[in-house]
Amino acid sequence: MVEAALAILKSEGLEAVTMRRVAAALDTGAASLYVYVSGREGLLQAMLGRVISTIELENPDPSRWRAQLHSLLQRVHQALVAHPGIAAITLGDSPTTESVLCLVENLLGILFAGQLGPQQAAWACDIFVMLVMATAREDDVRRPRGRDDSERQEQVDTLLSTFAGLSTDRFPLIVAYAPQMVAGHGDERFRFAIDVVIDGIVARSAQAASQAERAPK
Repeated sequence: MVEAALAILKSEGLEAVTMRRVAAALDTGAASLYVYVSGREGLLQAMLGRVISTIELENPDPSRWRAQLHSLLQRVHQALVAHPGIAAITLGDSPTTESVLCLVENLLGILFAGQLGPQQAAWACDIFVMLVMATAREDDVRRPRGRDDSERQEQVDTLLSTFAGLSTDRFPLIVAYAPQMVAGHGDERFRFAIDVVIDGIVARSAQAASQAERAPK
C-alpha cells in the first residue's frame, strides 16, 4: 500500500495520493485500506515514515560530529527530494512515526556529541529539521520534474540580469551585489545554512558556559 502510494506521488504528485487512487492502483476498494491506516493523513504519515526509514543514520562521534551532522542532513534532504512533495507532509502536525523518531534521536545524539546542552540541542534539532524540510519544499517549487541543469542555469542567469538591471537609486545594494545574490548551487547554499546554524549554536553554548562559570556560587 505504501509503495503504491509513493509510486503515485512520484508520477502524479502529492494531491493525487488519495485513498481511492491508491486503492485503484492495488485493484481493491478504498475501504480495505482503513484496516492499515486511519485515512489519508495516516497514509501520508506512513509514506513519510517509509522514506525516512531508508536514510542511513550515524554513530555519534565527538571527534567528527560536525561532519556527521552535515552527512545526515544531506541524506535526509536527498531522500525528500527524491520524492517530490513528501516534505509538505510535515507542514501540519509533527510526524511521530518510529522512523522519524529514530532520525530525531540520532540527530540529538550527534548534537550531544558536539557538547551542546540539552535545551540547545533540542532547539537546534528543531531548527535543522525545519531547514531541511524548507529546503526540500523549495526544491519542489523551483525544480519541476524534468527540468535539467541548463534550464536551471538559464533561470539563474535571468534572475542575475533582473537584479543587475534594477534602478541603482532604489536598489543600490542589490545591483552592486547581484552576482553574490545568485551565486552557489543548492548544495552549497544548504551547507552554508547548516554551518551558520552550527556556528551560532556553538558560540551561544560557549557564552552560556562562560556566564555559568562567572556566576556567584
